[in-house]
Amino acid sequence: MLEEKVIDFTAVKEILDVCLRLDSKGLVNAYEGNVSIKRDGYLYITPASKNKAFLKEEMICILEADSLKQVGGIFPPSSEMLLHTLSYQARPDIAGVIHCHAPYLTAFALCNKPVESKAYPEMMGNFKKIQVAPYGRPGTPAIFDEARELVKKNDVVLLANHGVLAVGKDIWTVMNKTEACESIAKVLTLAEQIGKPVNLSDDECQFFIAK
Repeated sequence: MLEEKVIDFTAVKEILDVCLRLDSKGLVNAYEGNVSIKRDGYLYITPASKNKAFLKEEMICILEADSLKQVGGIFPPSSEMLLHTLSYQARPDIAGVIHCHAPYLTAFALCNKPVESKAYPEMMGNFKKIQVAPYGRPGTPAIFDEARELVKKNDVVLLANHGVLAVGKDIWTVMNKTEACESIAKVLTLAEQIGKPVNLSDDECQFFIAK
């Protein structure tokens, strides 16, 4: 078992807090969604098939980042652990990963449709376009094989027929981007139901895209 002095309880608490926030927003549930932090040579990740609203410190899996040997936590890690470890390999600059099935973003993913708009300044200014990686079987390396090149250049990527993958310098940044992208996907969906969104001029779009 990992010595207590090595365990970063701050990382464990951050995962618990982020899971509560994501659950309160309806972005994760007992079977869908996982959160991880990579810090000081260890990977902290949510356990498999546990409700994110009721996680306790001892339930967070702790693994050696290089060997992936589990050294802490009373349950096995998420079945999507590969998605997290491969993300860290592809992006040495990141320290947090969230994979979830946020309803509106996942709906876009099921339709293999990127999230984009010429009518929504905040969408263009903050994210330009949320692209879709081709389908890869969940729980296998194939899911990331198709997403790798997009993840190298984007912090938020849709996984076709599956969900969304978000990465960033810390787990709070990742959480905020996940929430913001889900809100955008929801607004665009509602706008299409109300009527046809009115696009901004090309010059105005370019102003926000160039930011």
